[in-house]
Order: sequence, then C-alpha cells, then structure tokens
Amino acid sequence: MASSFSDMGDNLDSLICSVCLQIYKEPVALPCGHSFCRVCIEKCWESREEDCVCPNCREVFPQKPKLKKNVAFAYVVENIVNVKKGGAGGTGGTESHCDVCNGEAAKRCVPCEILCCEQHLKPHQQKEHKLVDPGVKMEELRCTQHGKPIQLYCKDDGRLMCLMCMGGQHQDHKVVAVEIAHGELKDVLAAKYPHVSQSMESVASQLQQVQEEEEQTENSSRDAEDRLEEKRRLVCQFVNESVDLMKSEIKKRKMEKLSLLGKQREKLEKHMESLREGKSTMDKAFQELEAVSFLQDSKDLLKRLETMSHFKSMKMTPLPVLDFSKEEKNLDRLITLNKNFLEKIQKGPEEHPEKVDLDQNNLRRLYGRSPSLDPNSAHRHIKISQDLRTATRTCTKSQYPEHPDRFLYDPQVVSCESFSSGCHYWEVDVRSSSCWDIGICLNSMRRIGVESGLGENPESWCLEKHYNKYSAYHNKQKTDLSVPGDPERFGFLLDCEAGELTCFGDSRVLHVFRGNFMDPVKPAIAVYYDDDSVHFVHLVK
Repeated sequence: MASSFSDMGDNLDSLICSVCLQIYKEPVALPCGHSFCRVCIEKCWESREEDCVCPNCREVFPQKPKLKKNVAFAYVVENIVNVKKGGAGGTGGTESHCDVCNGEAAKRCVPCEILCCEQHLKPHQQKEHKLVDPGVKMEELRCTQHGKPIQLYCKDDGRLMCLMCMGGQHQDHKVVAVEIAHGELKDVLAAKYPHVSQSMESVASQLQQVQEEEEQTENSSRDAEDRLEEKRRLVCQFVNESVDLMKSEIKKRKMEKLSLLGKQREKLEKHMESLREGKSTMDKAFQELEAVSFLQDSKDLLKRLETMSHFKSMKMTPLPVLDFSKEEKNLDRLITLNKNFLEKIQKGPEEHPEKVDLDQNNLRRLYGRSPSLDPNSAHRHIKISQDLRTATRTCTKSQYPEHPDRFLYDPQVVSCESFSSGCHYWEVDVRSSSCWDIGICLNSMRRIGVESGLGENPESWCLEKHYNKYSAYHNKQKTDLSVPGDPERFGFLLDCEAGELTCFGDSRVLHVFRGNFMDPVKPAIAVYYDDDSVHFVHLVK
C-alpha cells in the first residue's frame, strides 16, 4: 500500500487545498461540492463582511453553510500521512540519526550499514549504493538462514532469499531479482488501486449517509421528546383543571345541601321548643289539685295543644343525594386509558406491520429482488447462463480466468449484488436440481478448503436438500426440517436491521436464521449433481 500511495503522482493534486496549496487538513465540503481545509475556509469568510463565497466557483451563500466533513478525502489524506510516518505499511517510523553528524537521518545505506542525513547521503548515491528508509532494520535485509544480503525472490514459495539459497529447495523454482519482483508487485497493486479507491469512495459515501442518518435520528428524537414534554404539560393541565372543576362542583353541591339541611334543622328546633313549652304547661296542670283552678286554665291549655298538633303534621322536604359517580367514572376511564397506553409503550412498536402475515405476494411487491450470478465467483464446474440467472453443474471444467473471488473447492457461486441494510426478498427455482444448497454468505467467506462450503462456517447460512432430506445449515450445525411435498420454488426474505433470514417453501415458513446481517451478504447457490441447474426467478416489483 505504501508503494501505491507514493506512486500516485499528479493524482495528489486532487487532495490539495486551493487556499493554502497544501494537502487537506480536516477537509470539509461546501454545498457547491468544493472542499477546503476547515481553517482555510473559515479564515476566508472571517475577512468578508458580505455573504459567504466559495473561493473556487464563486457561488454565493446568503447564510453561512454548515461545514460537513468530507469523509472520502479525510480517509485518503489520513492514509497518506500514515504512509509518510511509516504507519500504513511503512517500516517503523522510529526516530533515527545520521551516524556521521548525528543529524536527522534521511536514508540507510545497505552495503555500508549506516544511517545518513541528506548531506552525507550524496557519496552513497554517487556509488549507486542500495538505500532504504531509516526505519528499516539491517536484519530485515539479510537472509535468516545464511545471513547474506537478500537479493532474490522466489515466486513459487513467495519468499525472499540470498544467492546461497539458490542451491537448496529453491533450485528448480522460478526466482527473480527483488527489484523485478518489486516492480511486478507494484504493477499488480497499481491495477488494483482504482478498485480500492472506488471501494473507499463507496464506503466513505455510506459512512457519510450513516452520519447524516445519525444526525437526523438525534434531531427527530429531540423533536419527539420536546413534543412529548408539551403533551405532558397539556395532560397535567387538563387533569389539574378537571380535578379543580369537579372539586368546585362538589363544594357547590355540598353548600346547597347544607343550606337546606340548616333550614330544616331550624324548623325542627322551633317545633321542639314549642313542644317543650306545651309539655311544661301540661306538667303544671297535672300538679294543680284544685278543680276550679284547673278548669279555669283549661281553655288556654287546649289552644296550645291545638297549635302543637299542627307541628306534628309538618312533612320533611326530601333533599337530593350527593352523587359523584359519573365524575369518578370519567376519571377511571382516563386512568384505564393511560394504563393501556403505558402497556403498549412497554411492549414496543410493532416491527414491519406490513409483513406480519408474511404474504409472499406482498413480499414480492414490496421487497422483490432479482439477483444475478457473479461469473468471477463461479466454481469451474458451474456454468453460468447468459442472463446470469441460472447455475448449471457440469462434468467438464469451464475455462474461467483466475480470480480471488472464485470458489475452488465446492461447486458454488454467489450473486453480484450484496445487501447490508433494508429488506430484500428473492426466489429460487429448483425444479431442475435434486441436490443443492441455497442461502446467503458474507463476501469474506473463504474460497478454498473444506470449510468454504455453504453452511460449513460462521459466514454462511443456507437451506440444503441432500438425499431427499431438507435441513437448515449454519456453522456446521444442521437443523432437520419437515417440508411437505417437494417444493419447486423457495423464497428468502432478508431483513438486515432485524438480523433475520426467513426461508419459505410453497408459501410456508420453513426456518428463520438469525445473525448479524449489517455486514454485506450475498445470495449464494451450490449445485452438486451433473447437469442439474438452479435458477434465480425474475421478480417484477
């Protein structure tokens, strides 16, 4: 990687800030697309009292735009800086000093085995001595077996060697000078460099999307909390006002009834006083022994008794009963509503309510995908159709070119597409095959060896049909499945966020795999019998 960055040449111009003419430091992007060092653009805008202007295209921004980190440039610049420091494939990066003047060393002379600064390096350059970075240790440049300088590279074994190694196990191997091997390796890296750069840009773009989504999530969460606080205030206000109003009504009704009761009490007290007076008069009359005196007062006594009889006939006015059951029922309804609301919050939101019934027609419409097979990954006994949808097992080997993604052990192939977010659904037609594995795998799954087969490792999940028996297979663990009949088509629903791969057979859920599917995964197929074929169904959304 160090050689690749050092050979970029003019491509470094794209990483130069147009203000300070240096490699970016904390690159930020403006809405117009141009990037600058954060400090440079802020200094440019500090010196202006008018609107903010892009120094490159002169686009005017009425309001100061929010400066967002240019993730792609920052990542590349960081790697270049690491290479210069010896941190990205470098040779150490430790401090070293010239063995002649104790100044800062620029290179190490291999034949002379000394460190030299720029001034004392010139004689060694004139003699065309081999020079390396000062951090390289001399023992790294010598053959571990013979202690001689390393001058050769064995392509067959991939080992560095000295001249004495030629007579040993490398005698019939393809051996070249280290300079030639170095040049060839640089050519290989140069060929791969555009792909790596494109991948970095893609990953950087996805990182930027994730960062934007994180920011959006923070903002939406904060807004939701503010809205809830306002609702809390309104609910509390409503409850307080409702309780205060009902208490006021209770007090009003209590005062009305107490007033009526007071009036009745006064009447009864007057009646009681009159009765006491009549009883007292009667007691005196009974004590009068003289008949003449008794009869003289009898007329007045009878009048009083007649008046008291009217009080006896007084009827009590019925008073209303204080009943607050209706108000209490309204509060009970509110309390019950709050309890149900809290229970729903504790249960959490329903995930993907549109696919709860897992109806495959809806899945095709909402999440339907039509994967295409990647020829660069196909085993040599797997033939790919021209439309890149059918994989056929053959008895003869196809003349595929060498490729790091090609399966070399099991007759397998993966799709060109990879998924790391969202929901995706695809179907596979197996009518023309009686022994197969179908599922998904990480692109990092090994391509050679016994453990490179689908289901044989932690990086793959699959359904398999072997000897007319079905099973779910992951990391060498099999789960036998009961599959009615012999389905001609199988469906797969991948939910990356939920970490689920749901497998269907004839509209029935056969098995659900669970794992971390946020890393990119690819649909995969293995076909084991000659002339059998498996086909990705074209789903029209």
